[in-house]
Amino acid sequence: MADPLPSPSEPLAGDLASPELGLLMALWNAWQAMTALSEAHLSAGHGLDLRSCLALAFISDGGRQPAQLAQDLGVPRYEVSRVLRGLEARGTVTRTPTAPDGRRVTVTVTPEGRALWEAALATLRSLTAPPLASLGPDAGRLAGDLHRLARAARLPFPLTVQEQP
Repeated sequence: MADPLPSPSEPLAGDLASPELGLLMALWNAWQAMTALSEAHLSAGHGLDLRSCLALAFISDGGRQPAQLAQDLGVPRYEVSRVLRGLEARGTVTRTPTAPDGRRVTVTVTPEGRALWEAALATLRSLTAPPLASLGPDAGRLAGDLHRLARAARLPFPLTVQEQP
């Protein structure tokens, strides 16, 4: 079977060697490798996709309103609604109205959801431990740096677009 993430056959040059593209390519390759590994095992072992697993992680950490969960996950609210419908259908979360008109809800984990999350977390730990170990003591710092990068990328900033020649 071919390596799904081959290294370039020659040293990168020109624009491909720029720090910006280097960062994006490294993020892309890490994302592809880690999610392919995680998705297959989460699906086979727990019937979860990665997005549902991450949503369950946030909900297990304490009740969440769907809007907050969308912000936590960095996805649109309609996507959170889809994920929550699936988790609720499995009996892993409940939605409880918290506003008098019933339009605002808080999502909480059920005992079944807590058990599912703990089993999925054990799977994720066993899958991610070897690649993270390859980073040595830098693994924790890298996660913090990536979170800071994500926050900075979401900040509004003036965008200059170069016109095409």
